Amino acid sequence: MTIPPLPGEIRVYALDCYPDPKADPTVVMIVCAISEQMAIQHAFDHPNASQYQAVQLHPGKKHRKAPGMQAGVHGFVNWSAFKALG
Repeated sequence: MTIPPLPGEIRVYALDCYPDPKADPTVVMIVCAISEQMAIQHAFDHPNASQYQAVQLHPGKKHRKAPGMQAGVHGFVNWSAFKALG
């Protein structure tokens, strides 16, 4: 069970980005933010966002505390690799 974040606490979120016809559908965008809404906003503020029409939290909704991390997009990774971290 995922513990809800405390107000102002940075957490890591995995997001699905649509459409991305050339991409592996198991790859998710990794974003650090203080809320789910801010994670989605950071995704759309990213320079590569113009290729996406929609961004949503990965259905697994597995997110973790990220003390010391800065808010923003931190890259892309395979969902199973992200899930295995925790």
